[in-house]
Amino acid sequence: MEKVSLSDGERKLLSAIVNFPNKVEISELSRISGIPESTVNAIIELLKSKGLVREEVTYNIILELTPEGKKALEEGLPEEKLTSILLSQGAKQISELEGILGKKELQLSLGAARKRGVVDIVSGNVVLNKDKLTEISIDKEVLKRISSGKELTKEMAERVEVLLKRGLVKKEIKKVRKVEAEIPIAKKALETGSNVIVKLTSRDILSGRWKESILKEYNVELLPPRVSPGLPHFYMLFIEKIKEALESLGFAEVNGPIIESEFWNFDALFQAQDHPSREIHDTFWVDLPDQELDAKIEMIERVKNIHETGGTTGSKGWRYRWNIENAARLILRTQMTAVSARTLASNPKPPFRFFAIGKVFRPDLIDSRHLPEFYQLDSILGSEDMSFSMLLGAIVEFFAKMGLKEVKFKPAYFPFTEPSVEGYVKIDPLGWVEVFGAGMFRPEVLEIAGISVPVGAWGMGLDRLAMALLRVDDIRKLYSKNIEELRKQFAQNISKLV
Repeated sequence: MEKVSLSDGERKLLSAIVNFPNKVEISELSRISGIPESTVNAIIELLKSKGLVREEVTYNIILELTPEGKKALEEGLPEEKLTSILLSQGAKQISELEGILGKKELQLSLGAARKRGVVDIVSGNVVLNKDKLTEISIDKEVLKRISSGKELTKEMAERVEVLLKRGLVKKEIKKVRKVEAEIPIAKKALETGSNVIVKLTSRDILSGRWKESILKEYNVELLPPRVSPGLPHFYMLFIEKIKEALESLGFAEVNGPIIESEFWNFDALFQAQDHPSREIHDTFWVDLPDQELDAKIEMIERVKNIHETGGTTGSKGWRYRWNIENAARLILRTQMTAVSARTLASNPKPPFRFFAIGKVFRPDLIDSRHLPEFYQLDSILGSEDMSFSMLLGAIVEFFAKMGLKEVKFKPAYFPFTEPSVEGYVKIDPLGWVEVFGAGMFRPEVLEIAGISVPVGAWGMGLDRLAMALLRVDDIRKLYSKNIEELRKQFAQNISKLV
């Protein structure tokens, strides 16, 4: 056997491995040798290259309950509380359930139960589907087994993915590295191996140890580690490109608050106070005291009058008694059109073009296509000669700026525009993708805002457009903090982003 050279660190670690009766984990080696784990890893690679040790690598999937999962196990799943009430008391109005569970708890439980098909909402009543209840009991048993470290059945293992998406369970893949010595060769190397001095000290020189040792060679031609420069987040670059396209078409950016009153989010847009979109399963209410409306008294009066009678628009309104207390309730904005409503109420001088980009919030379970918060664009155009065809033309012009030449429209309904369309753009290789909604603001909306010229509006969720254009298959990747994933996305889409 050729004589092997060993540094002090290699000798110390190899001695520990040889004396260990079984395969030993890297972390355990670090503990018993007193050498940092990062250094142990480097030394193990050297010992492997010299044929003195062999390594075994395994990957273990570790499932653990998140804090939300532990709470669900102790107090019951959100939908479990809801179904318990429905099972004992029968179908109930959302307002009744809100009084029993509270607004926040009902949002969570209703969203989860509807997603699973455990309940339906029929004419404002929450109705239980009893044949789906077994799924809840399976989920509860899965949480118990994960908590106690017991093995899952095949049926339970299939439910883990759902619990992961709901944030009740977290999964870690643990890499386990174990090493063992090639005993005869390792022992021989420890007995006869030459000492290698990695770092020459004055003590080595004065003692003469350097004469009996080998000085470690250094490769001065070796390149240093690669350091990647900082780059902007690819999704933020995408949003900036949208802003640049709109600004080049004469649109000015406007902003508004994230915590919004129902007045600006709904009432100013002529959405009735009993509209389904205001229900707890579509809107996040904020647990803060209601504040005085930040709107002029004249506008509040116009909202009341138009909701109740239609004002001077020729409309009959909603024919109910409008409630200012409901309008003052605070929510997380559900649509960027709330910013457009504020902008119109500021009485801009026509012609005008504005856009707003920001986060909106809607209760939803997290999966590859849905998040409870996402970016949305809302844009408005107003002028004396504004028409529906001019609105559609401006939209086509915008998408051309984004490199999308083919756009088509389909008649649609939206609460505050008429006429209205859904918009599709052709994105290769996906084909036609539904991207936006557009229409002319109803007379009621314009009279509420005090605007005397026609106004067109259009908006879209930017997450969906980004996923289609940038070939992202999971919405969560748009918000990733994984450096390698971000570099990969940036490299793949650089031509589309700059």
